[in-house]
Amino acid sequence: MGKRFMQVAVIIIGLLAALPLPVSALSENPYVRIGLYYGSDALTSANLENKSGYGSGYRFGFFDDSYNFTQVDSTSYTQISMLKNVNQYLSNGAYTTSVPSGSYSLVGAYHVQLPATYSSASAVKSAASGYTGGFPAYIGGTYRVRVGSYQNTTDAQAAADALGVSGAVAVGPSSTAVTVTRTKTTTILFQFDGGSTSSLVVRPGQNDSVKTITWFKNNQYYGSFQYKRISGGNLTVINVLPMEDYVKGVLPYEMSSTWPLEALKAQAVCARSYAARSLKKHNSAGFDLCNTTDCQVYRGTASSSSSSNSDKAVDATYDIYAWSGSALCQTVYHSCDGGATEDAKNIWGSDFSYLVGVKDPYEADIADKLSYYYWSATYTPQELAARLKEKGYACGTIVNLFVSAWSDTGNPIKITFADSNGKSYSFSGTNLVNIFNTAGKKAKSYRYQITANGGTSGGSDGTLYVNPGGGTLPGSKGAYAIGGDGTKIQLTGEPYVITSSGTQKLTPPSGSTATTPTSYTVSGSGWGHNVGMSQWGAYCMAQRGYTYDQILKFYYTGVSLK
Repeated sequence: MGKRFMQVAVIIIGLLAALPLPVSALSENPYVRIGLYYGSDALTSANLENKSGYGSGYRFGFFDDSYNFTQVDSTSYTQISMLKNVNQYLSNGAYTTSVPSGSYSLVGAYHVQLPATYSSASAVKSAASGYTGGFPAYIGGTYRVRVGSYQNTTDAQAAADALGVSGAVAVGPSSTAVTVTRTKTTTILFQFDGGSTSSLVVRPGQNDSVKTITWFKNNQYYGSFQYKRISGGNLTVINVLPMEDYVKGVLPYEMSSTWPLEALKAQAVCARSYAARSLKKHNSAGFDLCNTTDCQVYRGTASSSSSSNSDKAVDATYDIYAWSGSALCQTVYHSCDGGATEDAKNIWGSDFSYLVGVKDPYEADIADKLSYYYWSATYTPQELAARLKEKGYACGTIVNLFVSAWSDTGNPIKITFADSNGKSYSFSGTNLVNIFNTAGKKAKSYRYQITANGGTSGGSDGTLYVNPGGGTLPGSKGAYAIGGDGTKIQLTGEPYVITSSGTQKLTPPSGSTATTPTSYTVSGSGWGHNVGMSQWGAYCMAQRGYTYDQILKFYYTGVSLK
C-alpha cells in the first residue's frame, strides 16, 4: 500500500529512454513473461502444486513466438518438480546438487536411451511403461524412451548393456535439459530438451476449461511456467500469463485493496501502462519484466480475489492504457510528492510532455497522518566532504551548501557545495538525492530545502553589503541572491560571489568573526521520485470524489485513456 519508492527513482532512468510503443503494436490482453527467479537467484530445482479446485495435473510443452502452446506430454500428478539436468540428491524431501551429509537418494543425470523414436506422447509413454524406471523424453523435437538415472556414464552404460536392447546407449547431462519428477521422490515423469530453440513450459491443468491457480514458493499464480537455462545455468523460472491477470497480481502490492475504488482504478491503469511500455526490459534474461521494484512488485494471486476492490479495479479498467497521442505512456508513480510533482527532465534528463510537474493540493489531507511524510537529515561538513570524495571530487572543507536553482513547482533542481579552497560543486538530476545517501541518512524525496546550522557570516556584526551602495543586511541567514537568469538562490553559510576570475568567497571586513556552519539540515516532504502519479495524492483525490480518469489526467499532463 502506498509504497515508498526511493528505488524507482534510480531504476526507471533506462526505461524512460525506451521508444514508445505505438497503438498498433499492443494486442488485447497480451501475454507477459514475468521473471520470478533468475540470475544469481535462479534455481537448481523448482516445485509446483495444483491449488485444489483450480485444475489438476500438468501439461508439458513449449511456446512459439506468439505464445501458442504445443503440448508434448502430460501428467495427472498434482505435485511435480523441475530439476536442472545434473546429478541431484533427494534428502529430507528436498533436492540438492551437493551430496548431503546424511542419507539420500539419487536422481542421476545419466540414463539409458533406447534407439526407437515415437510419433506421439501416448506411444512413447506406452513404450516407456514396459521398462522399470522407464520414462518419456522429448529431445530435440523427437520422442524417446529413457530408462533409469545413474551417477555417471560407466553405470549408465552398464545398465544399457544389461538391458539387452540393441542400440541402447548411455546418455549424460545436457546444458539445456530439464527433468521433471514427482515431488519428494526420485521418480522421473518426463524429460525435455529443446536445445537452443525452445524451453520447457509447464501448463497447469489437463485443459483450459478451468482457470488454474498454482502454488509456487508459497505464492499462488495464474498462468503457465517456463523454465530456461540461460547459458546452461540454473533454472530461470518465468510466469507467463495474460496482462490482466498480471495486473491483478501487482495491484495489492502497490496500493492497499482497502483504498477507494477510483484510486485503485487509477493505479490499475498505471500498472498496466507501465508494464506494456516496459515489455522486454529483461529480454536478455529471457523474460519481459521482473517481480521486484526494478519493474513492479508482483507476487501472484495470493492477495487477489474477485470480491476485492483490487480485482474490481482491474476488471473495471480492462484493457485501458494511458496514451500520449499514439504512443503508450511511461506511467511512473511514487508514494507521495510532498506538495508537488516534478518534470521528468529535471530528475532523469528525459523530457516527456505528460511527465510535467504539478502543484498538488490534495496530499494536504493526509500529510499530518503519515509518519514518514515529513523528514529531515542533518550532515556535518565532514560528512558532506567525505561523500563528495566518495564520488571522486577532491574537495576541501565544505563551507556552504545551498539550493542554487528551483523548479516552477518549488522543488530543488540544482544544489551547490562550496569548499574552503574556493571551489564549488553543483549537482542535479538523481544526484539531488543520491548525494545525501550516506552514513544511514538520505533525502527521501525531491522536495526539500537546506538550512545551515550555526556559524556566522559578514562583518564583525554579521553585516553583508549589497548593491546599491550603502545597502546592508545583518547576515546571510534568510537572504537570497537573484541570478542573471532570474534564478533565486538562498544564501547560507559563507556566501561566494562570481568574479571575472572565478568563484570567490565574500570576504568580511577586518575584525570579522565569521565562522563556517557546524551542520546542514536537509528537510523535506514526500517519499519517492516525485515524477508522475502520487499514490497518496490519488487516495486523497478519490476521497474527495474525483474519478480515476480525473486523477490520471491531473498527474499526467495531456494524456488520453483508451
